[in-house]
Amino acid sequence: MRKARFTPLPFAFATLLSAAAVAAPAQPPAAAPVLQLDVASRPLGEALNDLARQANLQLSFSPALVGGKTAPAVTGNYTAQQALDRLLQGSGLAGKVEQGAVVIRPAPGAPERVVMRELTVTAAPLAAPAQARERGYRVRRSAASGFREQAVLDTPYSVSAFPAELIQDQQARSLADVVKNDPSVTLASDPMWFDRVMVRGFYLSVDAVKRDGLTINDQGSIALQNKAAVEISKGLSALRHGLTSPGGVVNYIVKRPGADSLSRLTLSANDDGALGAHVDLGRRFGQDQQFGLRINAAADKLANHVPGYRGDKQFLSGAFEWQASDALLLEVDVEHQRSEKQGPGSPNIQWWNTLAEARAAFSGLDARSYAAQDWAVEPNRQTYLGARASYQLGEQWKLSLAGHHARLARDQRSINPRAMRPNGDYDASLYFSPGQERNNTSVQLVLEGDVRSGPLAHALAFGTDAVRRDMRYGDGFSGLIGQGNLFAPRPIADPARVVGAAYLANRADQRALFATDTISLGARWQVFGGLRHTRIAIHGGDATGVLRKTYDKAATTPALGLLFKPVPGTSLYASYAEGLEQGGTAPLGSSNQNQVMNPIDSRQIELGAKTEIGEALLTGALFRIDKGLEYTNAAKLYVQDGSQLHQGVEVTLGGPLTRKLRLLAGAAWLKARVDETANFSLIGKRPQGVPAWQANLFADYALAALAPGLSLSGGMYYSGKKAVDLHNTWLASGYVRLDAGLRYEQALASGQRLVYRLTVENLADKRYLANTNGGALTFGAPRSAKASLAIDF
Repeated sequence: MRKARFTPLPFAFATLLSAAAVAAPAQPPAAAPVLQLDVASRPLGEALNDLARQANLQLSFSPALVGGKTAPAVTGNYTAQQALDRLLQGSGLAGKVEQGAVVIRPAPGAPERVVMRELTVTAAPLAAPAQARERGYRVRRSAASGFREQAVLDTPYSVSAFPAELIQDQQARSLADVVKNDPSVTLASDPMWFDRVMVRGFYLSVDAVKRDGLTINDQGSIALQNKAAVEISKGLSALRHGLTSPGGVVNYIVKRPGADSLSRLTLSANDDGALGAHVDLGRRFGQDQQFGLRINAAADKLANHVPGYRGDKQFLSGAFEWQASDALLLEVDVEHQRSEKQGPGSPNIQWWNTLAEARAAFSGLDARSYAAQDWAVEPNRQTYLGARASYQLGEQWKLSLAGHHARLARDQRSINPRAMRPNGDYDASLYFSPGQERNNTSVQLVLEGDVRSGPLAHALAFGTDAVRRDMRYGDGFSGLIGQGNLFAPRPIADPARVVGAAYLANRADQRALFATDTISLGARWQVFGGLRHTRIAIHGGDATGVLRKTYDKAATTPALGLLFKPVPGTSLYASYAEGLEQGGTAPLGSSNQNQVMNPIDSRQIELGAKTEIGEALLTGALFRIDKGLEYTNAAKLYVQDGSQLHQGVEVTLGGPLTRKLRLLAGAAWLKARVDETANFSLIGKRPQGVPAWQANLFADYALAALAPGLSLSGGMYYSGKKAVDLHNTWLASGYVRLDAGLRYEQALASGQRLVYRLTVENLADKRYLANTNGGALTFGAPRSAKASLAIDF
């Protein structure tokens, strides 16, 4: 009997179509949607612009009409017309929302100038934007396509974002746990070491990981406790971020002080013995509540499915803000994380002398196969310090200055097996490099403004930024230290070793000027254009302390987009972008390990559509990206040679479909291949670790009829075959992973709110390879359980 084969395309599209069918009756087409709005009391022009952003309206008015007038605060659930009427109450002005557009005109017979009192609204409250970003399963606004925040529906690129509420409900502990919700993202490293992913089949470069839009280094586990959301901008984003991977950018958005006080304690554990505690505090104070703070602190005892794996982690962060005046907002944030855990130890095909030997040994490997020693622990310290100032220049212009310093320090200890034998014996090689540092310093100045030119409305941004990335490491110890066994681990003595002091080994400077313009032609058409001129200088250093310039070039990269809204709540777009990416770093085991390669250029074309289904967003995109190729050749030399071409289709659906059902679903098909290279045997081959198909489905359903506060969740995650070696002679099998969860919310008479969460991952205890990038044999975790209790007090 022929075995049934799982095919992801019918699964994914049936999911999306059935979800659309469920949601369609929930919103009568003739009814104006009720929106959750939060518009603060401020000058009328600013308030109208804020409403236009939140309600996704095309707004037109003369500055002379609104000059000197103040709007009331409008917070709650309203239609756009209701909110507009309240903002204009007593102003002598009137406006009507029609097909997503509104024009402000003088109201016949009304007073000419009135300063209004603040309006108190008793409708269902909405948190301030800082807190609203953390809630729900859908983020509505993003600055992914330029330097101005706008509705995701209006961006001519693909953007996905995962708010803190989703992260908490899924009990995600790392980026690897979050990105399972995006079909265009795959793992690219051992998550027990650090968080690195591939987006649209491209390995993210060191410059493609951001914190509030500014560059950090991710060679350590990034804490999620103080993150409001994890945002993934897919495709080229050089205009916004400078040197980045063509696949996309991962941006960690930090929690900020909200309008409401918050006191939350979360206790967590897993079935392997891990324990954690996390405190999240938010406060407002001052006569006018002009000061705000957000404190997060956490401590974790680390443990997982690998026998003997151990570690610990401590974390502390603070975000502070001061509304110094109606026009000036000042923000400062600091974050520090300390961790000590065992270094990387997941198998790699390089552990064996030949690929055939690795394949023969594969049946004996599983998620518990790990080569490590108790003493091979890597201390890791990550510190971030940032400051921002935003000044409103009248009603149409704003000036923002941001600065950020990120420091990562570690002592790297890696056990690298060599010459693996069939019985699991191997020659153990140690790489020891103490005193490593990865430091990133960024400064950015942006001027934003709104200008009308006849029938055209321009949303402008001009600015400059500078980024310096320093890497310090020394001539570490690398050599054989004894013999181990993969299947029956035995201790190897920690050898005496002599290493040189760390030195500045690499410095990359980039300085840029940029300009963007989003032109609105009525309510339906938008044209986006931008230019970025970037100069990149790279220096290499050695133990003598002398830096030598290895690269110094400038490039101008454009970005263009066209967006059309046939009906409110739906957009069609086309975009083109060019970009630069910092070259990769030669991996451990290569003959030129730690060498930083020169920048690579890339190009992208994307066509897409987005439409709202009730409160959910359905998106689809077709894209084509080409960039330079990097790989480790047969001589174990990491080289830049040729190009790779990735073409694909993505479909996603995310958000609440009904009052009880919230859904995240998606499917992606990717044709990725090596297009040009001097090594002809690689042409047409698929890059390592990149599946042709991926699909995901996560549903959260409220069981209010059974027990108020009880919710059931389930996840299904499919990933297709992945190439293990460069020549695609070994393709790792695809897999389907199933997860399930329960959540129970309880309100106590004392006013406390308790949330119990239980999650079981990999219900079927499936054995599968989660990552084969670079020849890795990183298995997904076996069946595991997580539990947590959150207490709001």
